[in-house]
Amino acid sequence: MSKSKKSGHQKVYLKDRKINELFDKYSFPLVKACITPSQKEKAIGISKILWLLLVKGADTEENIYKVLEQILHDHDKVIGFGATYFHSMKKALSKKDIKRLKFHYSDSENFKSLKDWGDITFLKFSH
Repeated sequence: MSKSKKSGHQKVYLKDRKINELFDKYSFPLVKACITPSQKEKAIGISKILWLLLVKGADTEENIYKVLEQILHDHDKVIGFGATYFHSMKKALSKKDIKRLKFHYSDSENFKSLKDWGDITFLKFSH
């Protein structure tokens, strides 16, 4: 874990290696079924978007399904991906891991580090 001092308080953040390990564990339920590189790329992209909702605490059922609808435009796929998110992806992480991720990304600099993941401003969801 990396350490940072702010306002006289010491905060402990996750190292990149740990974040990558948690993301791989989290995204595995979507990625494991992929056959082609294109499918894998799309599964990772969807996983990243859902990850952003998770770490910001905005992964309500309404938001997850709304975002998936914006991406997939197919009701049956939305239901399948939503079920995978709630029953496999999110459950792949412990509550402690999710809490640590939310804390890590509550720091604006850590959240800004996700800018390389691409533009998701087209997504509309409630906080």
